[in-house]
Amino acid sequence: MRLNETATMENSRELRIKAMNEIDVLPGRTKQDEMLKRMYDWWGTWQPDYEGWLKCADSLYAQSAIINAIGGEQKYCDYRISMKGQRDACNMEMGPILQSIVNEDTVALVYDMYLIPKGMKNPPVFKMTVTEFNHFDLVDGKLMVTRLDLYTDGGNMPKH
Repeated sequence: MRLNETATMENSRELRIKAMNEIDVLPGRTKQDEMLKRMYDWWGTWQPDYEGWLKCADSLYAQSAIINAIGGEQKYCDYRISMKGQRDACNMEMGPILQSIVNEDTVALVYDMYLIPKGMKNPPVFKMTVTEFNHFDLVDGKLMVTRLDLYTDGGNMPKH
């Protein structure tokens, strides 16, 4: 799927839902089609609040998943804690998927993420481009992400 509109932080949710609805009407024929649908469904139902994110994330990531993000490789249970810290510090919005590709058991995505620090007057918006690789496997009969490798360009965040 290709994004045909200019994505902004303000229209991100609308574009994520639109893409989810478009892919959901396509018939799933292969494991790769189903993996891609899972990712677009996850994107369409993604929630900015921590509790909403947990509900979505628990439906996508296997409990035994390895996550390489937010400071390095960790178990999914630890990643959940890392995300809580991130959500406590910043409001977050996910842009729509800009590019996706499926190869064997992996869905690669490119998208923009927006972070807005909490507790500041007129906070800056940090926009970063993210590339992630979601490795799928069957877990209890359901396609789940068993490994996530996530990389960012650092956006316009200050370097410490």
